[in-house]
Amino acid sequence: MKVLEAYWFTSMGGEPIGIVKVQTEFDGIKFYIGNAPGMDEDSDAHYIADRGAKFPTDLGMELMP
Repeated sequence: MKVLEAYWFTSMGGEPIGIVKVQTEFDGIKFYIGNAPGMDEDSDAHYIADRGAKFPTDLGMELMP
């Protein structure tokens, strides 16, 4: 799975929330949403891609075409 792009939201004193767009080996483009530790953008994006909840593809494509 390759992270292509991320869209970030900040929370009041908590962990960052992100939506990540990934290229999967067999299923094409997928989107995931979740919070991350806030270490660095690349690590956080991969964390969400691995552990986040599925995000609707049509909505993801509107945010990150």
